[in-house]
Amino acid sequence: MAEQFTSQITVDKNIVSLLSRFTYERSFPYALREVVSNAYDADATTARIAIDLKKEEVLIIDDGNGMTKEEFDFYLRIAGQKRGKRETPKFGRKRIGQFGVGFLAILPFCETLQILSTAENSEEIFTANIPASKFFKQDGKAIDVGEITVPGKIERNPRLKSDHYTQIRLLNITDLAKRYFHQKPLTDKKDWIASRSAMERLKWEMQEDLPLSFPDGSKINEILTYPEPVSMEIYLQDEKLFRNCCEGQLLDSRELTVEGIRLRYAIITPWKAVKPDNLQGLKLRLNNVGVGPRTLFDADRPRKFSRMHWLSGEVQVLSGLDSAITLSRDAFVAVPEYEVMSRRLAEILIEWAYYLEAVDVASRDMTKQLRGGKQITVAPKKEIVEKNIKTLVARGFTVRRVDKKVEGSAQPVYIDKRKKEIVVYSEHPELEDSISIADKKRRIFYIPASSGKTSYEDACRVNDKGDLEINTQYPLFKSKRYGDLFKKIYIIAVLARRECSSAEDMYKFILSHIDKEFRNF
Repeated sequence: MAEQFTSQITVDKNIVSLLSRFTYERSFPYALREVVSNAYDADATTARIAIDLKKEEVLIIDDGNGMTKEEFDFYLRIAGQKRGKRETPKFGRKRIGQFGVGFLAILPFCETLQILSTAENSEEIFTANIPASKFFKQDGKAIDVGEITVPGKIERNPRLKSDHYTQIRLLNITDLAKRYFHQKPLTDKKDWIASRSAMERLKWEMQEDLPLSFPDGSKINEILTYPEPVSMEIYLQDEKLFRNCCEGQLLDSRELTVEGIRLRYAIITPWKAVKPDNLQGLKLRLNNVGVGPRTLFDADRPRKFSRMHWLSGEVQVLSGLDSAITLSRDAFVAVPEYEVMSRRLAEILIEWAYYLEAVDVASRDMTKQLRGGKQITVAPKKEIVEKNIKTLVARGFTVRRVDKKVEGSAQPVYIDKRKKEIVVYSEHPELEDSISIADKKRRIFYIPASSGKTSYEDACRVNDKGDLEINTQYPLFKSKRYGDLFKKIYIIAVLARRECSSAEDMYKFILSHIDKEFRNF
């Protein structure tokens, strides 16, 4: 026969207002994270979250150590002080929760919080119903009370001795929770998580902060795998969750000690803007749990970097900041050591932003010069290629030159950004400066003016061999935006004068070739 009991939630009145600011008013994903974190601290290997909006229920069940009635009573005493050992009893994990206030975060989102649990080697299983609605108004604000009576029952069954689990059920979710799930996307920007459905946003936030493993095959899995004895798998609506991470090239990974703070980090780039935008910057983690949103540590202030949004990664604080975490565990107290660490990480991000900009600009400049397009410099292709190769070599790239003729569709210059290697096919025909007009290919030679002022008559001419000579000092050809456009117009005009015998022929020649050359401009 079931044994009835009553317990009390006891909250130190000195911290009620503090909890209201930092815990009660958090979002539903934050509150759910707190419940799952308790499962991690209870040595669970699996936690499952099931949300049933039709029944207006949320279920969180884990296979952790479970609780006895006595342990549950201690669980309900919230004093705002660090509780127990820092390591979990079974697996020796570093505990996530320190103050015993985590479960309060979920109370604003249901009328009743039902807890069912049994501990290993215990014949007892207890059920308790916390009347959350008595502690919170519907808007989620705390009522000024110090104690709540919690009714429950204990059942005994010898067959339960080997079982251990905790089941937490949110019954009759409140309007606060319903608003989260029923709200429309917060923006129409597709590259932002806020544009996704509520369930997708919940999944993202859980994956940002919970102690999850990296996806299979992730490049930073081995580098930043958290050194824990046993990990925990978490499922949302039967889908296994993995840490959010960016795929791309691993730029940098290191372990550092800054002002007594020991940390390790990894920085990745996909060599384009990181998507979604919320994945840009570095994610801070302490004891394998996310701390606050991703950050650039003010590396983009006051100057904005053109490739800073190409960077993503993670920073794991291994030691030195455990006592500087805030009560809500979403930020660090700005102690001097933390400020020094932030400046060092900002310097690292700035260094890589400069690197990405230099490498990408050089690569694009070469590609544009070789393939053609807008805003091409009026100069020999080989000169532009060598100038940009010099830039890349200064950034740690090596050069391999291949003299044999190239067959197939190989490009004259191949840049392997991951290997930091440049392969130049010196005999590639596309390294030759030429233009095809009037069904004839003509070589182009760039000849700077010897002295004096350059006029339009000296800007472009045809030599005795029928090749074109371009004066690179002609003012219109120096334009960064339109120099190559002016060059082609002058070439067409010079050839029209040479090839055409009448004004009508010249008119047709010029317009037809302008149409051909600039059709896709």
